[in-house]
Amino acid sequence: MGIATHASFFLNRPTIGVAKSYFKVHGADFKMPRNKTGLYENIIAGNIIYGRVLRSHKNVKPIFISCGNYIDLNTTTDVILILINDESRVPIPVRLADLETKRMRREILLGN
Repeated sequence: MGIATHASFFLNRPTIGVAKSYFKVHGADFKMPRNKTGLYENIIAGNIIYGRVLRSHKNVKPIFISCGNYIDLNTTTDVILILINDESRVPIPVRLADLETKRMRREILLGN
């Protein structure tokens, strides 16, 4: 269970997990989706689908998505694809959180 699932219990809302790198599930590797925007491969371990490897743009590394809770994997995929723009391979909220985290880290480390 990842952060998205934990958050859903406290928020009582659907949540989606998004990662830029793969965290191996039960020793399962993933299959790379073809190089076309919107294509994906399911991440399967022991006949259970745990998430998807999603190609958010052509010629970029894929992202890894999963259902946090209260949402199915197809809806998760649809929502993620809606939230991706040309600036980033990850959804806009994830990109903005990454940028803000980097800004705050610089501010704290440099004292600015």
